[in-house]
Amino acid sequence: MDFLTPLLGGVALLGDPVVWLAVLAGTLFGVVAGAMPGIGTTLAYGLVLPFTFVMSPIVGVAFLLSISVGVGYGNSIPAILMGVPGNPAAILTVIDGHRLHKEGKSGLALGVSFVAALGGQLVSILLFVLLVVPLMGAAYHFSFPEIFGLYCFGFIALISLAADNMVKGLMSAALGISIGLIGLDPINMVTRLDMGVREIRSGLDDVALVIGILALSELFRSARQVFQWQDKSGETAGSKFPKWAELKPAVPSIVTGTVVGTFVGAIPGAGATPAAMISYQTAQMLSKEPEKFGKGSVEGIGANEAAQNASNSGELIPTLGLGIPVSGSMVLLLAALTVQGFVPGPLMVKNTPELLFAAIAGLMASTIFLMLTGWGMAALMLKAVRLNRQVVIVLAIAMTLVGVYSINTKVFDVFVAIGAGGVGYFMLRYGYSPAAAALGVFIGKEFERSLRIGLNMNDNSFVTFLSRPITAIILLVAFGVLAWGVMKRLQMQRRIAALAAENGH
Repeated sequence: MDFLTPLLGGVALLGDPVVWLAVLAGTLFGVVAGAMPGIGTTLAYGLVLPFTFVMSPIVGVAFLLSISVGVGYGNSIPAILMGVPGNPAAILTVIDGHRLHKEGKSGLALGVSFVAALGGQLVSILLFVLLVVPLMGAAYHFSFPEIFGLYCFGFIALISLAADNMVKGLMSAALGISIGLIGLDPINMVTRLDMGVREIRSGLDDVALVIGILALSELFRSARQVFQWQDKSGETAGSKFPKWAELKPAVPSIVTGTVVGTFVGAIPGAGATPAAMISYQTAQMLSKEPEKFGKGSVEGIGANEAAQNASNSGELIPTLGLGIPVSGSMVLLLAALTVQGFVPGPLMVKNTPELLFAAIAGLMASTIFLMLTGWGMAALMLKAVRLNRQVVIVLAIAMTLVGVYSINTKVFDVFVAIGAGGVGYFMLRYGYSPAAAALGVFIGKEFERSLRIGLNMNDNSFVTFLSRPITAIILLVAFGVLAWGVMKRLQMQRRIAALAAENGH
């Protein structure tokens, strides 16, 4: 199958008005779901999955994928305006985007996020169509050792989040990783570190922990402050769409994020979170102003948002092409197709090409709808923060706790989020990095799992494990990036010391 066949097949399906209606509903629902803390793509799919059983397979696939496009954009809105990540991949958007919002540059942060989401979706669709068949074969070569190498990249992103105090940043990451170890051993399935508490035998809920550490901690700190959301001129945070001159610095990072997101998303076991982290780290390494990352960088927002939106297309490659779901949402997509009698796998393109066409149609149509309505929805959300600040904080805390409860309908998860919020508050107060701790919670589990299962696959031999060609290449690149980052940091410190010496004289 050549490049044009699936693309033209997807365009042909857009002639059906039912597909357009399904995509419109899915995109709007996805943006709203993404804007609600804790309601990610997986939960959004879970809420609507029963309705897809009465749809035709083509309409059902287009509907579900349009939801993922909406969620990918929607989770950036609360991340920027409230400091609340809609999903783990939006953690890095919180760091730079919420900083710009508090500086009165909400329009700039939302505009970069909007452009990055559109750019990531559009270009990744073309890459998906171009690479779906060859990458189906390449995905066979990725196993747990290769996934381990990808998560090494994630740990490098943790180090980059250490900001000015690397020791405190690494201590924060270690805390997050340690918390992530509570619960079931990934190999032996034996409980550990549960301290005899029945509710945590299977582990603490990751989403509750991350929302608590990042979102509630910031809300708790905001509750103790008295300023209003205004810029230096005293005017309310602006919502005007940024000019091209303001968007231009983010373009290279958006391109980087799109490519990284598509390829990493195609790797089973990876997904949007490592794609966003690797993209963020790569963009920082290539940036002419790496010191701005973590302090309100439009490049950081562009790289992160483009990567997590592009990963939607990438995730479809192993899911539809190999029958290997790479995330919880893709598991539900496979469930919907299985109920309809389809079996995704290497023969799907040959036997049922209409499913591939439906996926492309859903991605293209939802991106078009997002282009027409996305900025209006973001501007509408911005009006919410122009209310009395105390009201917004109370509503944000209530919405966050409701979102946490809705995930598993467990009151215990709410208390976990509140406790994590308290820990995150004191981390903020004493100069530690809640973002590094939050990423550590997610990375730690998968890092350990991929390492131990990979070693078991290779007779517990580190030499065999690390000498696998793809694993070795990924690790060499990861350590190369780490060395480059350390050199850049040392150069920056020497530059600052030189400027301080000049000012002293």
